Parts: sequence; C-alpha cells; structure tokens
Amino acid sequence: MNISKMTMTACLTLSAIAAAGAEEASPLTPAATIEIPNSTGKFDFLRIDGKRHRLLAAHENDGTADYFDLNTNSLITRLKLGGAVDTAIDPDSKRYYVSVQEDKRVAVVDAGTLKEVASIKTPGPTDAILYVPKSHMIYVTHDNGGHVWVIDPAKASVVATIVIPGAPEYMVYDETADRIYLNIKSKDVVAVIDPSTNKVIAEWPTAPATLPHGLAFDAVTHQLFSSGGSGKLVAIDTKTGAVTGSVDIAQKVDQIAFDAAGARLYCAGADKMSVISTAGGKLKALGDANTAATAKNVAVDPATHAVWTTYTDGKSSYAKSWTPGKP
Repeated sequence: MNISKMTMTACLTLSAIAAAGAEEASPLTPAATIEIPNSTGKFDFLRIDGKRHRLLAAHENDGTADYFDLNTNSLITRLKLGGAVDTAIDPDSKRYYVSVQEDKRVAVVDAGTLKEVASIKTPGPTDAILYVPKSHMIYVTHDNGGHVWVIDPAKASVVATIVIPGAPEYMVYDETADRIYLNIKSKDVVAVIDPSTNKVIAEWPTAPATLPHGLAFDAVTHQLFSSGGSGKLVAIDTKTGAVTGSVDIAQKVDQIAFDAAGARLYCAGADKMSVISTAGGKLKALGDANTAATAKNVAVDPATHAVWTTYTDGKSSYAKSWTPGKP
C-alpha cells in the first residue's frame, strides 16, 4: 500500500470513528414515531395533557388540532379548526382552549369528546395561549402585536386587554408568585405580568439571548429559561430578574421544554435538539440530537420523560419521540 492510500485509509477510519463517537454521544435515543399520511403542513406549539396522557399538537398549516394517545402511541383524531397555533388546558372544566390565529378566535374543545363546543372571538390574530388556574382566566397573545387579551371562559368573551412592550412569543405561569412571564421577541426582554391587576410590572433583559422565543420555568429553583433565536439560552432568577447564566444552543430555537425530574431542558431548532442540564442551578450543554428541519417544537411527557416533537417531510407528518440518557 502506498503512502497516499495509507493516508486515505487512515482518514476514512478516523472519520468513521468520529462519526460513531458522535452518534454514541447523542443525548437522545430515537423511540416511537406516529405517522399522519398525506399531511404536509407545519406544526406550531406542542403541549402535554398529563391527566389524559395525550400529546396536543397545533397543526397550523393543516388547519387542525391533532390529538395523540401516549399510552398507545397512536393518533386519536384530527379536529378541523383552522390555523391552530397553541393549546391551553383547563383540567377542572375538562376543556382545551385552542388559539386559531387568522380566524381571530379561541376554539373551546371538550377534552372528553374532542369536539368544538364554543368559539370566542378576539380583536386580532392570536398566538400563544395560557390558562391561569388561580383566576380561571385565559391569556392569549396578539400575534406580532402589542397586547395580551384576557378571556373569561364563563362569559366567553375578552374582559381585559394588557398593553405589552413589543411583539410577544411564549408565556409561562409561576403559580407561587402568581406571575405570568412572556418573551418579547422584538425587545429582547421578558415581560412580567401581574394577573391580579392585568398589568406589566417589570421587564427583564434576556441578553445575550436575542429574539427570545422559547420559555420554560423551574418552580423549585425559581429559574426562568429563555432561548434566543441567536443560539443562546439564558437562566433568569425570578426573585431578582437578573440573568445568572448562559449557554450555546441550536440556532432558531422556537420552543423549549423543561423536565424537572431529570433537570434538563430540551431546545428545539431546525434539524437540531439541544439538550441542556440544569443540575445544581448551572447550565451545561449535553449535546445536540439530529431531528428534522421543521421540528422546532417540543414537549416532555412527565410520566415517561419521553421527548416529543412534530414535523413534516413534505409527504407525511410525524409525531416522534426520543428517550433521554441517564442524568
């Protein structure tokens, strides 16, 4: 064997070893996949109904809310609603509230029958939606606008309008402090909303995370996690509003999910899912898993710790899960 052949063989061998090592180092192992044939539309936010052990997928471009049974890993039904973008869950009234963006409304769905039972009009197109159990009110953002609308489901109408400092993204609720945290992507801040007054009471900068989209909350450590489209994730102390740490993640992350039991964050971007450890109150990158170009949403099953995302390949759509490695 001449030198050039030996060199080429050595390079190929090293490449194979490197590829195998990278595969072994992936923090997630592919698991169940559920196919929706003849479906090409993109999804928006994912949610988990832990009580009924379901995955709730807002299938925006297909104009459906897709419901999956996580006990059998199967599709239950696709409910035609229009451009669904997010779902809020009220476990007490057994209702799902689905924001239907271009129709400027919130669809009320019976969680038992999975049928639409009412529709609540909003002043403009909707986006992220949240149910606050303390007040039994629904909060829904004005897509790329400057408002959050407060809906009383008993009255089936908007009862208050909150002026916010810029274009909104995702919201989470802090039950202990009775606060809503909302990413403002056009201003690189988290807006803090007091539901008792329906006013913004603080703005917390997210730098070095810019264009903040994904948001998650650890109620035990009082840490808020905000992911920027710029490829940075930050931790914010909700007692002070100060950034306490940052870490690199995949670019253009849209949604993130937190698994409290595993002390891990899952950050879904185009083609990549970044996995971040939050153990000990510190952010540590555990690696990226290969996903799909349109798999920019994520939800974690609290019962099994399976990590779910949804995507399309242009012919079919899929709900796919991964099993995380041991902490």
